[in-house]
Amino acid sequence: MYSFYPLLLPAKTFFRTWVLLIGCILFAGPGFADGMDDLSEKYEKIENGLLDNTYGIPIYLESDGEKDLMQGEVYGIIYQPFKRLSQSLSSIKNWCEIMPQHLNIKACTYEYLENQCRLTFYTGRKHYKKADNVYRLKYKFNVTALNDEYFNATLKAKNGPLDTKDYNIRVAAIPLGDESTFFHLSYEYRNGFMTRIAMSTYLATIGRNKMGFSIAGKDENNQPVYIRGIRGVIERNTIRYYFAIISYLNTLADKKDKRFESRISHWFDLTERYHKQLYEMDKADYLKYKRMEKQDQLRLQKAINPVPDIEAKCINNSI
Repeated sequence: MYSFYPLLLPAKTFFRTWVLLIGCILFAGPGFADGMDDLSEKYEKIENGLLDNTYGIPIYLESDGEKDLMQGEVYGIIYQPFKRLSQSLSSIKNWCEIMPQHLNIKACTYEYLENQCRLTFYTGRKHYKKADNVYRLKYKFNVTALNDEYFNATLKAKNGPLDTKDYNIRVAAIPLGDESTFFHLSYEYRNGFMTRIAMSTYLATIGRNKMGFSIAGKDENNQPVYIRGIRGVIERNTIRYYFAIISYLNTLADKKDKRFESRISHWFDLTERYHKQLYEMDKADYLKYKRMEKQDQLRLQKAINPVPDIEAKCINNSI
């Protein structure tokens, strides 16, 4: 499906392919290995930046898009108990409640296959499309640390759409106090010639006016000028997934049968605070599409042979 040369595609088809590619590479993974001590040291270094920044929320962003390696990271203070966060993110099932809040994730399924815990993200354009007909990005899920002082989990995929590869996702956390947690989300993937061409064309056309969160300078009126280009892409989607985790945690206290509606509504409201960077569609359309996609996800998951103790397997097999 993706073994073509983008420059030979009709313009409309090309841009649709690029948008699908963006959806697949939005959330990829870490380029390094930090442990509990490293995370503690990082917190001490960036504490002031977390609490006093231009974002209005306690986060610290880092992004890079040089050559074929794409990297994005967000550090943040999440005002939730460490135990609640670590237990939530160590559950493979919960990732399929978190990830599909994003516009481009149409569905998520989990399974235990060949002694491995696996997540599949069904990735497509922001508007509704049946999950059966979009790209499937397959990750291996591992919880590598889960105790009272440190949590770490990774997701890895060898290949993605076009010529992207070496996808890695990492989430790590340490407790700050009884009701707060220092959280790190990082991602990384590699692209090839076709992806670089697609990226350049997208950023020069339909993506040219989209901006990120970092301030690149000031204009003639001394107003902030926000980063654009590939770093803008990375930052927008880093924040979208950060909000997905926040909205998941913030709605756990709701009644179980109300959580899905509360979650998607909460996610949209969080993104709407940053309308210039994150707006893509009206809330009514977003909610409508997500309700339809949820039904697709339930159907796809039901077709997978269930593993009663999959949660235990995904933790005990890797720690």
